[in-house]
Amino acid sequence: MSLRDLIDRALFYLSVPKCVCCRRRLDYSDIALCPDCYREYVQSSNRSCSRCSKVLSRCTCSMAYLEKHKVKRVIKLFRYLQREENRAANSLIYSLKNDNRKDVLEFCANRLADAILSSVDLRPGTIITNVPRRNSAILKYGIDQSALLGRAVGQRIGAEYRSLFYSRTKTAQKNLHGDERLANASYDIKDEGSLKGHDLIIVDDVITTGASMGAVADLASSLGAREIIAVSIGITYRDKYDPPQVKYILKQ
Repeated sequence: MSLRDLIDRALFYLSVPKCVCCRRRLDYSDIALCPDCYREYVQSSNRSCSRCSKVLSRCTCSMAYLEKHKVKRVIKLFRYLQREENRAANSLIYSLKNDNRKDVLEFCANRLADAILSSVDLRPGTIITNVPRRNSAILKYGIDQSALLGRAVGQRIGAEYRSLFYSRTKTAQKNLHGDERLANASYDIKDEGSLKGHDLIIVDDVITTGASMGAVADLASSLGAREIIAVSIGITYRDKYDPPQVKYILKQ
């Protein structure tokens, strides 16, 4: 083992890294989740889409609301469910929003990049951006988690990252429902550069009603984007969810 490896290990253990879900101390070979919670995450991500029956991380099915906003393909890692069985997967989203942990960012970015490259034939000139976070949330937590995720995914798939939009949203979407979310999702264009002839990937941490993603997609369309692909760690569907179990292994 080299001196650099020894120093890296020493710094790792001095930081006392813990699992984002159960808070158990991580071993040097673990990334974000302990082995038990990682197995729970894999179970969530191994479920199949109830529309196309593909495993979720290989599915590009959109949702009715986003299809109306010219988002025909959505790439995701798991279905976002407020249930105990989904706690490990959800913990990745919560940590990404609040903790600014490099290992969580790398975990999510690696898996999203793999899902994109496995599901979409990227055309030359593809650009990647993100749904921007509210200014008040950035001030509170010190990060725009979707911007960090967008940059990291872009590096892994070879797409240029651009910060194209900014948020005018005043209230957290999680505190609102239905039409309130649609009215609250307010964004504007930061970079007026044309997207004509370019495909655009828009990254967010989670898609629930699709209000924020749809609003940003409308702005992207006004800039001339050729195709808009939404990418998120988790997504909520409003269709029936009773998929068959499939055998599919994700490597950590």
